[in-house]
Amino acid sequence: MLEQGIHQLGEIMHKLIAGVALVAFAAAGCARTAQVESGGDVVTSPLPSDASSIPIGTTLEVTLDQTLGTSESKVGDSFTASVAEPLNTEGGEVVIPKGAVLHGTVTGLHASERAGDQAAIKLDFDTLTINGQGYAFDAKITNTDLRTEGGDTRDETLKKAGIGAAAGAALGAILGGASLGKIALGGLLGAAAGTAVSLGTGEVQATLPKGTRMTVQSTRMVALR
Repeated sequence: MLEQGIHQLGEIMHKLIAGVALVAFAAAGCARTAQVESGGDVVTSPLPSDASSIPIGTTLEVTLDQTLGTSESKVGDSFTASVAEPLNTEGGEVVIPKGAVLHGTVTGLHASERAGDQAAIKLDFDTLTINGQGYAFDAKITNTDLRTEGGDTRDETLKKAGIGAAAGAALGAILGGASLGKIALGGLLGAAAGTAVSLGTGEVQATLPKGTRMTVQSTRMVALR
Protein backbone atom coordinates (compact mmCIF):
# COMPACT_ATOMS: atom_id res chain seq x y z
CA MET A 1 0.00 0.00 0.00
CA LEU A 2 2.82 2.39 0.91
CA GLU A 3 4.66 1.62 -2.32
CA GLN A 4 1.47 2.27 -4.35
CA GLY A 5 1.00 5.62 -2.63
CA ILE A 6 4.58 6.66 -3.35
CA HIS A 7 4.15 5.64 -7.00
CA GLN A 8 0.95 7.75 -7.35
CA LEU A 9 2.64 10.72 -5.69
CA GLY A 10 5.53 10.41 -8.16
CA GLU A 11 3.12 10.50 -11.11
CA ILE A 12 1.41 13.62 -9.75
CA MET A 13 4.76 15.40 -9.30
CA HIS A 14 5.79 14.46 -12.84
CA LYS A 15 2.60 15.99 -14.28
CA LEU A 16 3.07 19.17 -12.26
CA ILE A 17 6.65 19.61 -13.48
CA ALA A 18 5.57 19.02 -17.09
CA GLY A 19 2.81 21.61 -16.72
CA VAL A 20 5.21 24.23 -15.36
CA ALA A 21 7.63 23.56 -18.22
CA LEU A 22 4.83 23.97 -20.77
CA VAL A 23 3.78 27.33 -19.30
CA ALA A 24 7.40 28.53 -19.30
CA PHE A 25 7.83 27.49 -22.94
CA ALA A 26 4.64 29.31 -23.95
CA ALA A 27 5.76 32.45 -22.13
CA ALA A 28 9.12 32.34 -23.89
CA GLY A 29 7.35 32.09 -27.24
CA CYS A 30 5.19 35.12 -26.44
CA ALA A 31 8.28 37.12 -25.50
CA ARG A 32 9.50 36.90 -29.08
CA THR A 33 6.59 38.94 -30.43
CA ALA A 34 5.82 42.62 -30.18
CA GLN A 35 2.33 44.00 -29.64
CA VAL A 36 0.68 46.98 -31.31
CA GLU A 37 -2.66 48.40 -30.26
CA SER A 38 -4.88 49.93 -32.92
CA GLY A 39 -8.54 50.75 -32.65
CA GLY A 40 -8.83 48.82 -29.41
CA ASP A 41 -7.57 45.57 -30.93
CA VAL A 42 -4.19 44.06 -30.08
CA VAL A 43 -2.46 42.58 -33.10
CA THR A 44 0.50 40.25 -32.83
CA SER A 45 3.53 41.45 -34.76
CA PRO A 46 5.94 38.55 -35.34
CA LEU A 47 9.66 39.14 -35.40
CA PRO A 48 11.31 37.68 -38.53
CA SER A 49 12.94 34.29 -37.95
CA ASP A 50 15.67 35.25 -40.44
CA ALA A 51 16.68 38.19 -42.64
CA SER A 52 15.25 36.74 -45.86
CA SER A 53 11.76 38.23 -45.53
CA ILE A 54 9.46 40.61 -43.68
CA PRO A 55 6.35 38.82 -42.35
CA ILE A 56 2.83 40.19 -42.68
CA GLY A 57 1.96 42.17 -39.55
CA THR A 58 5.49 43.41 -38.89
CA THR A 59 5.49 46.85 -37.27
CA LEU A 60 7.97 49.63 -37.97
CA GLU A 61 8.53 53.00 -36.31
CA VAL A 62 9.07 55.72 -38.93
CA THR A 63 9.26 59.52 -39.08
CA LEU A 64 7.96 61.72 -41.89
CA ASP A 65 10.68 63.34 -44.03
CA GLN A 66 8.48 66.28 -45.02
CA THR A 67 5.36 68.13 -43.87
CA LEU A 68 2.03 66.87 -45.22
CA GLY A 69 -1.26 68.73 -45.02
CA THR A 70 -4.30 70.09 -46.83
CA SER A 71 -2.50 73.25 -47.92
CA GLU A 72 0.97 71.73 -48.51
CA SER A 73 -0.12 68.55 -50.31
CA LYS A 74 -2.31 67.43 -53.18
CA VAL A 75 -3.59 64.03 -54.22
CA GLY A 76 -0.88 62.16 -56.11
CA ASP A 77 2.04 63.75 -54.27
CA SER A 78 4.85 61.41 -53.28
CA PHE A 79 6.31 61.41 -49.76
CA THR A 80 8.87 59.46 -47.74
CA ALA A 81 9.31 58.33 -44.16
CA SER A 82 12.53 57.08 -42.58
CA VAL A 83 12.76 54.00 -40.35
CA ALA A 84 13.51 55.28 -36.83
CA GLU A 85 14.33 51.95 -35.18
CA PRO A 86 15.93 48.91 -36.85
CA LEU A 87 13.99 45.68 -37.28
CA ASN A 88 15.96 42.65 -36.11
CA THR A 89 15.39 38.90 -36.22
CA GLU A 90 14.86 36.87 -33.08
CA GLY A 91 18.61 36.22 -33.12
CA GLY A 92 19.53 39.89 -33.45
CA GLU A 93 20.35 39.99 -37.20
CA VAL A 94 19.35 43.30 -38.82
CA VAL A 95 16.52 42.92 -41.33
CA ILE A 96 15.63 46.61 -41.86
CA PRO A 97 18.27 49.10 -40.71
CA LYS A 98 17.59 52.47 -39.18
CA GLY A 99 17.42 55.01 -42.00
CA ALA A 100 15.75 52.69 -44.53
CA VAL A 101 13.08 54.63 -46.44
CA LEU A 102 9.37 54.01 -46.99
CA HIS A 103 7.90 55.64 -50.09
CA GLY A 104 4.25 56.53 -50.38
CA THR A 105 1.59 58.61 -52.09
CA VAL A 106 -1.07 61.01 -50.86
CA THR A 107 -4.26 59.32 -52.05
CA GLY A 108 -6.90 61.55 -50.48
CA LEU A 109 -7.39 64.99 -48.95
CA HIS A 110 -10.30 66.69 -47.26
CA ALA A 111 -9.93 70.29 -46.09
CA SER A 112 -11.87 71.72 -43.15
CA GLU A 113 -13.78 74.76 -44.35
CA ARG A 114 -16.18 75.36 -41.46
CA ALA A 115 -16.57 74.71 -37.75
CA GLY A 116 -17.11 71.03 -37.00
CA ASP A 117 -15.83 69.90 -40.41
CA GLN A 118 -13.24 67.10 -40.27
CA ALA A 119 -10.00 67.66 -42.19
CA ALA A 120 -8.11 64.52 -43.18
CA ILE A 121 -5.35 63.13 -45.33
CA LYS A 122 -5.00 59.59 -46.68
CA LEU A 123 -1.55 58.03 -47.10
CA ASP A 124 -0.59 54.87 -48.96
CA PHE A 125 2.84 53.16 -48.77
CA ASP A 126 4.12 51.25 -51.80
CA THR A 127 7.92 50.83 -51.63
CA LEU A 128 10.60 50.08 -49.05
CA THR A 129 14.20 51.01 -49.91
CA ILE A 130 17.02 49.24 -48.03
CA ASN A 131 20.62 50.17 -48.91
CA GLY A 132 19.53 51.42 -52.32
CA GLN A 133 17.43 48.34 -53.15
CA GLY A 134 13.68 48.86 -53.55
CA TYR A 135 11.00 46.33 -52.56
CA ALA A 136 7.24 46.43 -53.11
CA PHE A 137 5.76 47.18 -49.69
CA ASP A 138 2.18 47.62 -48.46
CA ALA A 139 1.40 48.86 -44.96
CA LYS A 140 -1.23 50.59 -42.88
CA ILE A 141 -0.63 53.30 -40.30
CA THR A 142 -1.70 52.13 -36.83
CA ASN A 143 -0.61 55.11 -34.73
CA THR A 144 0.79 58.63 -34.97
CA ASP A 145 2.87 60.39 -32.32
CA LEU A 146 2.66 63.93 -33.57
CA ARG A 147 5.67 66.13 -32.89
CA THR A 148 6.62 69.30 -34.71
CA GLU A 149 10.15 70.18 -35.79
CA GLY A 150 10.47 72.30 -32.65
CA GLY A 151 9.66 69.35 -30.42
CA ASP A 152 6.07 70.31 -29.58
CA THR A 153 3.77 67.52 -28.44
CA ARG A 154 0.46 66.83 -30.12
CA ASP A 155 -1.44 68.65 -27.36
CA GLU A 156 0.70 71.77 -27.87
CA THR A 157 0.16 71.57 -31.62
CA LEU A 158 -3.59 71.28 -31.08
CA LYS A 159 -3.60 74.43 -28.93
CA LYS A 160 -1.54 76.42 -31.46
CA ALA A 161 -3.87 75.40 -34.27
CA GLY A 162 -6.92 76.30 -32.18
CA ILE A 163 -8.22 72.73 -32.30
CA GLY A 164 -10.00 71.30 -29.28
CA ALA A 165 -9.02 67.70 -28.61
CA ALA A 166 -12.67 66.90 -27.87
CA ALA A 167 -13.90 68.45 -31.14
CA GLY A 168 -14.24 65.40 -33.31
CA ALA A 169 -11.21 63.25 -34.06
CA ALA A 170 -8.05 64.86 -32.72
CA LEU A 171 -5.15 65.87 -34.90
CA GLY A 172 -3.06 62.84 -35.80
CA ALA A 173 -5.69 60.24 -34.91
CA ILE A 174 -6.29 57.34 -37.29
CA LEU A 175 -9.75 57.59 -38.88
CA GLY A 176 -11.98 54.67 -39.68
CA GLY A 177 -15.56 53.47 -39.65
CA ALA A 178 -18.05 56.19 -38.76
CA SER A 179 -15.43 58.96 -38.64
CA LEU A 180 -14.29 58.21 -42.19
CA GLY A 181 -17.85 57.80 -43.42
CA LYS A 182 -18.67 61.39 -42.51
CA ILE A 183 -16.04 62.76 -44.90
CA ALA A 184 -15.87 60.05 -47.58
CA LEU A 185 -18.21 61.86 -49.97
CA GLY A 186 -16.53 65.25 -49.74
CA GLY A 187 -12.95 64.05 -50.04
CA LEU A 188 -13.47 60.67 -51.75
CA LEU A 189 -11.33 59.18 -48.99
CA GLY A 190 -13.39 56.02 -48.84
CA ALA A 191 -12.54 55.01 -52.41
CA ALA A 192 -8.79 55.54 -52.13
CA ALA A 193 -6.14 53.13 -50.89
CA GLY A 194 -4.23 53.89 -47.71
CA THR A 195 -4.84 55.03 -44.14
CA ALA A 196 -6.83 58.16 -43.28
CA VAL A 197 -5.28 60.43 -40.65
CA SER A 198 -7.18 63.24 -38.93
CA LEU A 199 -5.95 66.79 -39.41
CA GLY A 200 -8.44 68.12 -36.85
CA THR A 201 -11.78 69.90 -37.06
CA GLY A 202 -12.77 73.52 -37.48
CA GLU A 203 -11.73 76.19 -39.94
CA VAL A 204 -8.07 75.19 -39.99
CA GLN A 205 -5.55 73.86 -42.46
CA ALA A 206 -3.67 71.55 -40.10
CA THR A 207 -0.64 69.46 -41.00
CA LEU A 208 1.41 66.42 -40.12
CA PRO A 209 4.77 68.17 -39.65
CA LYS A 210 8.12 66.86 -40.78
CA GLY A 211 9.39 64.55 -38.05
CA THR A 212 5.94 63.21 -37.13
CA ARG A 213 6.47 59.69 -35.80
CA MET A 214 4.23 56.89 -37.08
CA THR A 215 3.80 53.20 -36.42
CA VAL A 216 3.14 51.27 -39.62
CA GLN A 217 2.24 47.61 -39.99
CA SER A 218 3.02 45.58 -43.13
CA THR A 219 0.03 44.04 -44.91
CA ARG A 220 1.99 41.79 -47.26
CA MET A 221 5.01 39.51 -46.97
CA VAL A 222 8.17 41.00 -48.47
CA ALA A 223 10.92 38.70 -49.80
CA LEU A 224 14.35 40.30 -49.39
CA ARG A 225 16.47 37.55 -51.02
